[in-house]
Amino acid sequence: MMRLRSVLLSLLMISMVMSGCYGETEVEQPTSLVLDNAANMATAPRGQVYTLHVEANVPYTVERTPGAFFMDEFGVYRDALIMEFGAEVKTIDILILDTELTTIEFNVTAGEFMLNHSVQLEESSELMLVDGRRAFQTIDMLTSQYNNRWCASASVHEGGSAYEAAAEAMAEEMREMGFDFVEVTRYEDDPNQLNVVGYNWGRVTPDEYIIIGGHFDIAYMFTPPGGGTNEGANDDTSGSTVSLEMAQALAQMEFDHTVVAGLWACEEEGLLGSLAYVEHLPENVSVRAYMNFDMVSLNYPIIPLSEPLIGPGGEVFSAAKYDWTISIAGANQENMERMHDWVGTIIDDDLDYKPTEANPITWEIAESCASDHCAFFSEGYPTFNFFSPGGDISFWQEWHSPSDTFEFMTAKAGGQQGMESGFNSLVWSSLDLFIRVDNAEEFHGTWME
Repeated sequence: MMRLRSVLLSLLMISMVMSGCYGETEVEQPTSLVLDNAANMATAPRGQVYTLHVEANVPYTVERTPGAFFMDEFGVYRDALIMEFGAEVKTIDILILDTELTTIEFNVTAGEFMLNHSVQLEESSELMLVDGRRAFQTIDMLTSQYNNRWCASASVHEGGSAYEAAAEAMAEEMREMGFDFVEVTRYEDDPNQLNVVGYNWGRVTPDEYIIIGGHFDIAYMFTPPGGGTNEGANDDTSGSTVSLEMAQALAQMEFDHTVVAGLWACEEEGLLGSLAYVEHLPENVSVRAYMNFDMVSLNYPIIPLSEPLIGPGGEVFSAAKYDWTISIAGANQENMERMHDWVGTIIDDDLDYKPTEANPITWEIAESCASDHCAFFSEGYPTFNFFSPGGDISFWQEWHSPSDTFEFMTAKAGGQQGMESGFNSLVWSSLDLFIRVDNAEEFHGTWME
């Protein structure tokens, strides 16, 4: 009997130990949230990627103020104001725009905890993702090394050999930028349309193109009203410059849709290059949006000089303002209003520009066929046309004229720094817009209707 009691007692003790090991209910760990860089990373350069370091043991959300874009796990920039991340995500890359804002705020929330992180913005000493300083070097190169870019189909000059050489050189530049595919178009039914086109295939919807471009040809001899030009610094080496500056960034980035960067041939003879490109698009391809840059030399934040300048041909130049217009076309009314709102958000909120009477910025829903965007919106594709010719006096004095030179344009900008600042505002507003178009849901042109 004593032995039986001992056995039972031993079994009871074993069961108590076992229940202690396996029967306890798991105690829930309290939520923790720490921002590792809150103290020593409170400043960030504009135009660069900033990394937010988060330690959380539960999923969390990050809310941002204007002036930045999140990067997702695929390297694609997202325009959402709030994004959710798993607890395993410890670093979040954020593109800080080259905005005139002084700070950007982030609210990080995990469970019942919320931490605010304020980032003070400072100028970037390094070249930014897109940068007016690099654009200035590009237009200097184009106007010194690749002049007389007259379209081959114009019969009054040397047959387009200078244009073709420049086109082949820019195609090589695009290949070095890292595009997936680059071509100089040579259509069998239209061999003079030597467009330079680079492609970076979209990761989700490769058969929808987002296209940027400007015409690469310049007004050939005897072109009215000014008689033609050798450099075409404003019309349209400036637009080619903006397209190339955008291209060097877009070629390295990831997007849901396919990136296309184009330099169009023969615009001066009637949009021939861009019309040929649209006509030869593959049957399964649609254009999500096209952004055009034509005569974009002088705009915000440049203010015209108070004293008149004397041009290379003796012209007296005195501008009251350098106006910048963004025109929207090619979609139904609802989508055009979205496009109009995007531009307003970019100029007023993201970049915080403060134009004056001397350098106004306007955006409007309006069609015109004065440049290559017409080739796209005529087929029902949404378009944005950037136009900032340098004031009415500049436009009429230099349009298709020998006075349309890089040196004169730089003087009107008040020097190199002024020119750089004007290009900088163009490329950052365009990049912001490009990201929004890539992110937009249920966005298309009238071609679908």
